[in-house]
Amino acid sequence: MANILIMGCGDLGGAVGQQLAHGGHSVWGLRRRPEHIPKPIQPLAGDFGVADGLPELPPALDTVYFIATPGEFTEPAYRRAYVDGLRNTLTALERASQQPRRVVFVSSTSVYGADDGRWVDEASPTEPTRFSGRALREAEQLLADSPFPGVVVRFGGIYGPGREYHLRKVREGVRGQHEAPVWTNRIHRDDCVGLLTHLFHLDDPDPIYLGVDDEPALRHELLAWLAQAMEIDPPGTPPMPEGGVSGKRCCNKRLHASGYRLQYPDYRTGYRALLDHIATT
Repeated sequence: MANILIMGCGDLGGAVGQQLAHGGHSVWGLRRRPEHIPKPIQPLAGDFGVADGLPELPPALDTVYFIATPGEFTEPAYRRAYVDGLRNTLTALERASQQPRRVVFVSSTSVYGADDGRWVDEASPTEPTRFSGRALREAEQLLADSPFPGVVVRFGGIYGPGREYHLRKVREGVRGQHEAPVWTNRIHRDDCVGLLTHLFHLDDPDPIYLGVDDEPALRHELLAWLAQAMEIDPPGTPPMPEGGVSGKRCCNKRLHASGYRLQYPDYRTGYRALLDHIATT
């Protein structure tokens, strides 16, 4: 059985930790408010965003997950969470002479700069244009330059219970008809948890995975489908907005090649499950 540390034990980290703990592993979770860490994960209080904010690490760590959540959408918050946070974590591992089998870093598809509708995969150039993508890419490089084997997971937009951004937009009347068409990529929260848990069990994972479902979608088509599924708008095919298509389409072939099977392979199955969940709670 393995010793596992989850740095940033929030929604995703807590669910991953519970699955691994129920599998017989010893799991510790760190966050600033450890009283929110679910059992049977062993709670640790700490703040990886500051140099002296970490407690003594558990011994003989096999796997470390780094799952940061910036406090706000600003450049200082992103750098503190991802760049400073991962640097402090890696430094603490080195100082403690830890030799984990792997460090799993949760990143984002925002590290890609492509904005013309092209397909991207793990080998595509990363030229982020926004501060969020630049901070994530810098943190990815910190892990690549460290002495520890690293696995980076670049998630698309995460949705699911408690992550209902597009549902709120539809209720507010947004349909995307008055903006140029844009490609979007997403993944259900349960598949994020499933993939991160799956990576623990792989003997020889690739260094980078795109964590997205099988079907990139134009935003206006997604919003129109949701409006119909929520019985707000009548059925129909939404007209294509005017203007050139932007965004990117993320390819998940490597995810499938790893042996992971998506629970929700497209937005229709995922959002239908979310709407059913909302209706019964």
